[in-house]
Amino acid sequence: MTARRYGADLEAAIDAAVLQLLVEQGPSAVTMEAVAAKARTSKPVLYRRWPDRRALMRDTLLRASIAAIPHEDTGSYRSDMLALLHGWVRTCSGPGAAVLRAVIAAMTYDAELAEAFRAGVIGWRKQDMAALLARGIERGDVRPDVSIDIARELAQSVLWHRLLVTGDPITDDLATQLVDDVLVPYVSPRPSPPAC
Repeated sequence: MTARRYGADLEAAIDAAVLQLLVEQGPSAVTMEAVAAKARTSKPVLYRRWPDRRALMRDTLLRASIAAIPHEDTGSYRSDMLALLHGWVRTCSGPGAAVLRAVIAAMTYDAELAEAFRAGVIGWRKQDMAALLARGIERGDVRPDVSIDIARELAQSVLWHRLLVTGDPITDDLATQLVDDVLVPYVSPRPSPPAC
């Protein structure tokens, strides 16, 4: 007989079950029944925490993203972005890559998953990037008139493109090059024009 799990142990088993089902069978396989079976728990345990499979997937993907992508203040825009992009590199080049590909592929025909992913994971990333840029503006290493929408997506769009389209390598060297050659020059305060 298997001992009941609680707290972090149960949450880890549920998360692992959801992610495994996503990768192996796609989002349609992530049902309350399938997750309960794979996590060796019961459907009532799941329903006490989540009203439906969409909420369960959204929360699982959000927790996985928060755990994988650093979001602490490191003291400068450059070091914040290096930490963040190196986290994305680990995610996009490790086991998390299969989860991301499965989710993105399924979003084209699963409106519930698309809504959950955009509201949960992408919504959190947008908020976190806006906060990161606001800290940079306060410190003076990001110009106040920078386009937040462009700055928050600029480097990550290259990683997503490589992950989903070209299959080109996603490396720490690429992340550093994106930060130093693209992001820092884009967000840095511009020199004042010379006085006439």
